[in-house]
Amino acid sequence: MKPTINNFLKTIIRMQNLLVNPKKEWERIAIENLKIKQIFLKFAFSLVVFCSLISFIGVMIRQRSIGVGISMFFVSLLSLLAGIYTAAKFVDWLTPNFQLKIKSEIIFQLVIYSASIFCLFHASSKLFTTYSFLRQIILLAELYFIRILWIGTGLLLSVTDNKRPGFTIMASLLIIVLPLIFERMFSILFKLPITI
Repeated sequence: MKPTINNFLKTIIRMQNLLVNPKKEWERIAIENLKIKQIFLKFAFSLVVFCSLISFIGVMIRQRSIGVGISMFFVSLLSLLAGIYTAAKFVDWLTPNFQLKIKSEIIFQLVIYSASIFCLFHASSKLFTTYSFLRQIILLAELYFIRILWIGTGLLLSVTDNKRPGFTIMASLLIIVLPLIFERMFSILFKLPITI
């Protein structure tokens, strides 16, 4: 149990550092030597569980239905895990198009740590009703992860300045689109109302 709590606390601290001081946190990440499995076990899984709990709480506040809340928890859990992993895999496959030879571990670090901010804001948006002003503001704040990704590409990758914007846009689109596709797919499977 202790390693799980420790990973959860480290995940929260890392997300906070990426929000407040991304450059310094990316410098810390750059010297880490983690395998893909370790990145998922030590960070991504805790992140996804945390964001899924936020989604669960949001449904409980708005609909007061334990069944729908549990379904939303699993939809969020599955869609974020599948979306982040698939986005990282696609970015890894597409890096040769940018004349980059980068280890898969670095691509997964870049995608997973950047996506953590997207996931946090996306889950937080579920605390509010679908068309509320606060939800729209939080959904707009999701895009802050692009800045974090941009800083990360400069520190983790040896990408030339003319290829960096294209690489960042490609990775950003995959990070945004794939979790949302999986969320819609799992919402249909769990018979939940489909929202953005």
